[in-house]
Amino acid sequence: MALHDTPASMLKESLVETLIAAKFCANFDKTKSDEFPNGNGCLGYPSAILLFSIVDSIGSYLRGDKFFLIDLDGKKTYIKDDGWEHFKVLNSSFFEQNLSEQILKYIYQKARSFLVHNAILGKDVILMPNNDKLPKENDTQVFFIQQADTGEKIWISIRELHKLCEDAVSKFKDKIDNIVPNSRQGKNFK
Repeated sequence: MALHDTPASMLKESLVETLIAAKFCANFDKTKSDEFPNGNGCLGYPSAILLFSIVDSIGSYLRGDKFFLIDLDGKKTYIKDDGWEHFKVLNSSFFEQNLSEQILKYIYQKARSFLVHNAILGKDVILMPNNDKLPKENDTQVFFIQQADTGEKIWISIRELHKLCEDAVSKFKDKIDNIVPNSRQGKNFK
């Protein structure tokens, strides 16, 4: 940690630290730990909290920017408000996803919000460390599978979400000095 004069310089450090912590959690093998005698997989919950905070954070710095347009359900829009709207950034050039408004709200509410505020997921959200069988849409890696038969269960792959966040942070850092000073947070940095 270092002292920072601007939110942009702080973000350049904090986002990378968050990615490293999330990767540590994603690579942790619970089968090799005495603390999880019946466990398998990785430290998925803390990794997901960290990764979704990156999505939320990047989205928050673009809130209100009417020139930063995002495709959503076949229309151009921008991040108008806080909360789930920050997750519209998943459909932006930073994350390159093509998710519906319904899915974005679902992921925000049942994966991000429940997990951050209540330390649980919605009952229809399942974390997995990795899944090589996740589909690619137009060579774009997706981080979840929506269960086809019910349309309600989603499986979130931590490692794919980490890769998306890693790529997004890299792209965001390239533009951070222009985006952050014009954001609400940048203008109110004290």
